[in-house]
Amino acid sequence: METVLVEFGDRSYDIKIQGGCLHHAGSFIRTFIGEKPAKAALVTTETVAGLYLETVRKSLMSEGYNVTVVVVPDGEEYKTLATYERIMTQLIDARFERRSIVVPLGGGVIGDVAGFVAATLLRGVPFIQIPTTIVAQVDSSIGGKVAVNHPLGKNLIGSFYQPRGVLIDTRVLKTLEHREVISGMGEAIKHAMIRDREFFSFLEKHLETIMKFEASDTVMERFIAWNCRIKAAVVAADERESGLRSILNYGHTVGHALETITGYSRFKHGEAVILGMIAGGRIAVAKGLMTESDFNRQNSLLERVGMKVSPDGILIRDVLTAMTLDKKVIGGRIRFILPDGIGSVRIHDDVTEREIEDSLEFLFNKITAGLV
Repeated sequence: METVLVEFGDRSYDIKIQGGCLHHAGSFIRTFIGEKPAKAALVTTETVAGLYLETVRKSLMSEGYNVTVVVVPDGEEYKTLATYERIMTQLIDARFERRSIVVPLGGGVIGDVAGFVAATLLRGVPFIQIPTTIVAQVDSSIGGKVAVNHPLGKNLIGSFYQPRGVLIDTRVLKTLEHREVISGMGEAIKHAMIRDREFFSFLEKHLETIMKFEASDTVMERFIAWNCRIKAAVVAADERESGLRSILNYGHTVGHALETITGYSRFKHGEAVILGMIAGGRIAVAKGLMTESDFNRQNSLLERVGMKVSPDGILIRDVLTAMTLDKKVIGGRIRFILPDGIGSVRIHDDVTEREIEDSLEFLFNKITAGLV
């Protein structure tokens, strides 16, 4: 087992990472909460429910929790106020109290929506993340960002609200569809690019073994924990994204815009981030921040992930318009996170429209050529 501490003073919490730990979710949650059993909302999606709902529900019940199950449809297009209201209504009907807990079981979408419910139900009830995708395990379950989307932009309605703990079973990743694996590896490569050159080398060595789930429990736990330590160190230093935490948005400026203009239904989040990193890296090279060698090394690893997308119906001017509505815009300037080498990035608000357009043209040419 790997344990990663996310340090927020008296709100600090552990991330527990172990292959096969889902069967003991109830006892882990008791440890995280440190209180007597109460009502628990197990919030999940239709797909995850068919795989792991009963395992977690029975484990919670064995620890004395009174479990309310909420199942919502799969997909980013359901990360909405309507889904939030549906979950909230069911928990209010179940007479949830401030000692009650919310347990999101699933990917980043369910973690964000159910976490936002926890942050706002009765002005805040405890919640514990049980992420079941790579994206959620290495990124979205850590750091307390909870939100829903708005038709005009991604994650525009939300809050910062820390969980009491995160429980990660690496073996559940074996049931992921391949596009979810690709999406998760996009976030992992992002972590390496922004913070850790050694981790980048680890990914270069183990990428295919991890993606095919041929790696041992030890390697998989190390892979997830390495990501978690990078994310935990950043969010602990800057909980509300006033400075350092913004570096986690490498690839997200273009990525979020692509998700927005395609209605959150065409790209997985990590897929959009992969495209955003290619565009961001191109800007960094054009501005003399990153060498062509490091840019090519980044792109080579991204290409090994094996993503295949089409630019059909996506216009550069629409991407630019969506970027101006992103929450990362400050004073009318589009803020970019740009690498100055593998393992290091900086915040820039001096990127010109011409530089953005050139990067998007470069990206679309790579897509058209079938390189991503």
